[in-house]
Amino acid sequence: MTDTVLSVSDLEVAFRDRKGTWTPVVHDVSFEIAAGETVALVGESGSGKSVSSLAIMRLLDPANSRIRGRIVLDAQDLLGLPETEMRDMRGDRMAMIFQEPMTSLNPSLKIGDQISEVLVAHRGMTWSGARTEAERLLERVRIPAAKRRLQEYPHQSSGGMRQRFMIAMALACRPRLLIADEPTTALDVTIQ
Repeated sequence: MTDTVLSVSDLEVAFRDRKGTWTPVVHDVSFEIAAGETVALVGESGSGKSVSSLAIMRLLDPANSRIRGRIVLDAQDLLGLPETEMRDMRGDRMAMIFQEPMTSLNPSLKIGDQISEVLVAHRGMTWSGARTEAERLLERVRIPAAKRRLQEYPHQSSGGMRQRFMIAMALACRPRLLIADEPTTALDVTIQ
């Protein structure tokens, strides 16, 4: 018997334009992911890979998007959950590494504060313990001078460094499901 972490059935996503017309952008996507398994969504640019990922995470604007089908994480139907419960699941049981880290990191918070905040909120760590763990996570993703980097703001680092910050943040809570949307795009070949 396999330990199914994620089951996506008949996923459909549509966006509403200014006139109120719905345009389908993802049709009939179904797959399952077992614990420890790696699955890749492959397709041309604009084929709906990122939109499917955002739909699974429930990060699309509900006012202008419609998600249909079934998305089940650890036997829990995500489409039926209130936003407050989804917020608790994100970062804890599921996490995403976004393609563009500069738009995902808070420009007004230091890197260490952003990673520590995740650890305090989802793993119940003390602020001091979270800072120590944040430094360890940066070292894990091969950030040089990790302790110093914790004190920096996102704009003070290169795109590749910011991407590694995002990877560290996504790994922080040891999620059961990790979605990576082109996570190596900004990384130097020697780091990939």
